[in-house]
Amino acid sequence: MKKIPAVQLQSLLKQYLAPSYLLAGQDPLLLDESRQALLQTAKQQQFDELLQRSVDNSTDWDELYQHCQSRGLFSEKSLLFLSLPENITQTLQKKLQTLVGLLHQDILLVLQLPRFNFQIEKQAWLTALEAYNANSGMLVNCQTPSQEQLPQWIQQRAKQQQLTLDNEAVQLLSYSYESNLLALKQTLNLLKLLHPDGKLSYLRVKECVEQSSVFTPYQWLDAMLEGKTKRAVRILHSLKDEEVQPLILLRSAQKELNTILQLTGSESAVNSAAALPVHNLRQQFDRLRVWQNRRMLFTKAIQRMGYADLYRLLQKLAEIERRLKRDFDADVWPMFEDFTLVFCH
Repeated sequence: MKKIPAVQLQSLLKQYLAPSYLLAGQDPLLLDESRQALLQTAKQQQFDELLQRSVDNSTDWDELYQHCQSRGLFSEKSLLFLSLPENITQTLQKKLQTLVGLLHQDILLVLQLPRFNFQIEKQAWLTALEAYNANSGMLVNCQTPSQEQLPQWIQQRAKQQQLTLDNEAVQLLSYSYESNLLALKQTLNLLKLLHPDGKLSYLRVKECVEQSSVFTPYQWLDAMLEGKTKRAVRILHSLKDEEVQPLILLRSAQKELNTILQLTGSESAVNSAAALPVHNLRQQFDRLRVWQNRRMLFTKAIQRMGYADLYRLLQKLAEIERRLKRDFDADVWPMFEDFTLVFCH
């Protein structure tokens, strides 16, 4: 199965329409644009009927099977769009495998998945789908670009709109619209209208930019694990402005520290002045099933920490929890900022 970023889908659809597509990710803009591009192309190729379902426990699979089997003289070519849940159970896997077995050239199958990982890649229904596609199916990455990936995404997007940006302009857009591609798209559209020559300098972009980054607690945790102090504090302030519940941050941070405890065997440590051990991390990552893209983050945090640092962080979280238990509406944001600074250093 060919894996492509969502930004490339439109150009590839001009070349050919694959038998099936998997849209993997949760970015609203990328998912919507990918769906619209597929619907438009499918309609141009006489896939005039659309059957769209969100798969859950009440899904009528017989309806879906019958839809695939109805291939009479007057039947129309149709696009079958299924939104799958994050947890693809054994029962659901069997249903999907049966569905794949009923596909034919008059059915265009589009599946939407919250995320795609190696466990899904090994499932029998996907193997059957790849065989049906004869290696021409597509996996479209609709996950929001990371901080590192965003500048390249902006450059690709700008090129599609016949815009040229200098490096400073790209960095400003990346900083201002991280995790908010919809606002970024709207800003690029506005800049194109304001500057018909398509040349966007830092000063031109600065006049138009608003602070519209949208962050999640996971990005705060990742920034702390990497030791990026300014970024972690900035994200924390953004989460406060968005009125994220402090309890969510507390439980998320406790979970990360508990993972470090398990990775390093710190629960039974005797010498609190010693550094955290970094040997056998790979085996521990496998044992705890830590995602590949987070292993380097944990490694960076463990390399700069000692047992005393870890216990100090746990104590700070315990203080925050006691404060919240006494008063759920207590202002614990200064305590979180202190925790962030200690974690990063």
